[in-house]
Amino acid sequence: LTYGPAPGDLERVTTLGTEAFIASQLEPERLDEPAVLAEKLAGLPTESMDTVRLFREFGPKADTDGPPGPEAMRRVFDRTDAVALEAAKARLYRAILSRRQLYELMVAFWSDQFNLGAKKGLATLWVGSFEREAIRPHAMGRFLDLLSATAMHPAMLIAFGNWKNVSPRHGISSPGEGLDTSYAAVVLNHQTLGPGGPQKSGDVKALARIFTGWRVGAARDGAETGGFHFEPDLHDPTDKVFLGQPIKGSGVGEGAAALRILAGHKVTAVTISRKLIQYFLCDEPPPSLVKRLAETFTATEGDIREVLRALFTSAEFFDPKYRGNRFKRPLRQVVSTVRALGGAPRDTAALVGVLDGLGQPFYEAGSSEGHPILTATWLKPENVVRRVALAGDIVSGRLPVLG
Repeated sequence: LTYGPAPGDLERVTTLGTEAFIASQLEPERLDEPAVLAEKLAGLPTESMDTVRLFREFGPKADTDGPPGPEAMRRVFDRTDAVALEAAKARLYRAILSRRQLYELMVAFWSDQFNLGAKKGLATLWVGSFEREAIRPHAMGRFLDLLSATAMHPAMLIAFGNWKNVSPRHGISSPGEGLDTSYAAVVLNHQTLGPGGPQKSGDVKALARIFTGWRVGAARDGAETGGFHFEPDLHDPTDKVFLGQPIKGSGVGEGAAALRILAGHKVTAVTISRKLIQYFLCDEPPPSLVKRLAETFTATEGDIREVLRALFTSAEFFDPKYRGNRFKRPLRQVVSTVRALGGAPRDTAALVGVLDGLGQPFYEAGSSEGHPILTATWLKPENVVRRVALAGDIVSGRLPVLG
């Protein structure tokens, strides 16, 4: 349930007891954070900025003489990369120093599940605010809330092109716009039902039509929407049938209805349950455990905390045959190494570079699939060599980690 023990953790957990430790990690809001974590985060100015403010301070500037030229855009990209680096450093500080270890593991899990794919314009600027505004508040809450928050976040709208998904019935407002099924396919095939789900090509198109008119920008009435804007004139207002269920044309409410269908679908329950078991226990989940977790998911209306509780109190979770036989993903390897050393890292920028070299760069998975969960994916000779080299660099001091 943690990235790995820091000095003294094993003794504290032994004294507390396994059951009490699991219960405490399932209620992260009750765990106080160390002062050093707050100090480290305070040194990252963009960590306190929301999506709108980030755009105003670091995004492209309006130019009365026309669109910004190549040099101006290069400066924008430099700024967005700097903001993204601060987001990566913040995630590492939290993973290393936070007492809410299970919560941080879940943030990493959902960041892959709702991965933004390859670097793309403003989505790069907003990787940190996407995590803070869409992932973190719901990482151990209800799956529907998490799904909805990610779907309506400007970073997701940009990442998979849904910001230019408009109904052909109302004409095309600018070149490159029209009905775009890219994001709808990601939602169905990766974020919810999975590639083997019941969806057909007609469902992908129906969901894309439901998502038309979802834009990035300020609301017409001046209301604060976090950068999400619904444009009725660009929406397909006709009635739809999605996964066999009718959805009446009702504007932005159609999206909420479709997301409820997906979050409550039994196939989504199975898909998410299976992935959680793969993340925490084993590459080949026992079918009986998948079934029980999926039943909990359905019975609790997607309560992530209760699904985790069912997993961590199951007999399978304590079965010795699953213990100690997994090859860590690079993020877990790096964080567990630093935690084992004790103390606070002086800076995590070097560790961001290390993860890039180990094949798990922050916010750059390259596709909607995110970084692989399965151990077999990472268990390759070249990966072992890189990890041995990393251990040598840390021990020798060539890679200064602690302050």
